[in-house]
Amino acid sequence: MGKKSQSESPKDRALNLSDLNGDVSNALVFPDSHFGLGSAVWANAQRIADMLPVDVKVQGDLTEADVADALDKAKGAEFQAKNWGEYSTAITRYLKAFYKVREKQGEVSENVAEARVQHAELEKALGVSLANLESKYRQIVGGSRSAIAGVQDDLGISLSKIADQYSESKTKKQEKLNAETTKKEPTPYEEQTSNLVTRFQELRNARYSGTPGITQRVKKVG
Repeated sequence: MGKKSQSESPKDRALNLSDLNGDVSNALVFPDSHFGLGSAVWANAQRIADMLPVDVKVQGDLTEADVADALDKAKGAEFQAKNWGEYSTAITRYLKAFYKVREKQGEVSENVAEARVQHAELEKALGVSLANLESKYRQIVGGSRSAIAGVQDDLGISLSKIADQYSESKTKKQEKLNAETTKKEPTPYEEQTSNLVTRFQELRNARYSGTPGITQRVKKVG
């Protein structure tokens, strides 16, 4: 029973895949009382072997079963090594990609910050441009209003002059027409002569009314 407990004591601290907290330093340090002795070397080697993921014999006779078991364990270890290698590669790729992502995120943050600065500058420049444009617009509108007011004043003066000229011309025409009408009125002598002529025509018409004229009478006699 005592030997069994001594042989199993190193396995109590064996290193396996589910427990990676084994203290390997205990297996590598030789006791001072056994330093340089062959038995101590083999004992520590066995302790190291006992702490490995698989049981490995470092002394004694080997059987075919031990060799077959070692081959199976080697295949399993190779398979695990392959898996852990692929896993390590994947983790490495993940870390590289993660670092790349962080780097790109940093670049994006810098670009966003720069874009915000540029946006603020554009807003400021746009505000200045709009202020200048508004000032220019007010100047143009003010100048246009002044010019329009001046034109309206000139137009009012011109229309007033035209109205005055028209009234004056109309007055002159009326005066001229009145003067011509006054000139056309007959004098007393002209009026008396005209009345005599009219009276003579009336008398002649009354005397010869209903009688044929001289030409008609001559033709009738012939």
